[in-house]
Amino acid sequence: MRIFLAFPLLAGCAFTAAQLDPPLGQLARWRGADAAMLAAEPVVAPCPADNPACATLHRLRAEACMGLAMAARAPGATCPTLAGAPQLACAGEGYAAAVQQGAQPVALLAGNGAQALLCRAEMQAPAGALASAEAAMTLAARAEPGRAAALGAWGATLRARLATGAARCAAVHQAQALAVTLPAEAQGRVMADLALLPGCAP
Repeated sequence: MRIFLAFPLLAGCAFTAAQLDPPLGQLARWRGADAAMLAAEPVVAPCPADNPACATLHRLRAEACMGLAMAARAPGATCPTLAGAPQLACAGEGYAAAVQQGAQPVALLAGNGAQALLCRAEMQAPAGALASAEAAMTLAARAEPGRAAALGAWGATLRARLATGAARCAAVHQAQALAVTLPAEAQGRVMADLALLPGCAP
């Protein structure tokens, strides 16, 4: 009889631990879970930076959402179709939170988050797209140098398409400055995109 009684006691301990530390409880539930489950369940709130489980939770959910979004893209495409927009939003938010809370490796996570936000921006109305592009560029600055320049040039080009007046020209000049650090093929793509915009003085 003692053997059977042990199971409810152990279950009670696990339940108590989850109640005392919800982020840790969620992390335990997520162990071995598939991407669809992780993407469907928001990170418990509040999830403070001083809780060691929180950075991991944000990273795991961001990676799940990013994987689901990118799995549906066409061969060779940088971004998925419009159907992947919700997962891109989830990934962008999750990567940003993970980086803010110190998840590692920072450069990789920041770059992935910037890509998710820029892909999302390409699908949004102007106001939302501009906000996503700005958030992406903040993350891109923390990516590995080569990737940071490519993502930054993409973000600045997107901002140039959306902004007006002096803000548009500032974004054009920023994109040009970043583009010259890129390999020739990537630089050519950025410059071709910028050439479609109204001219700005050097």
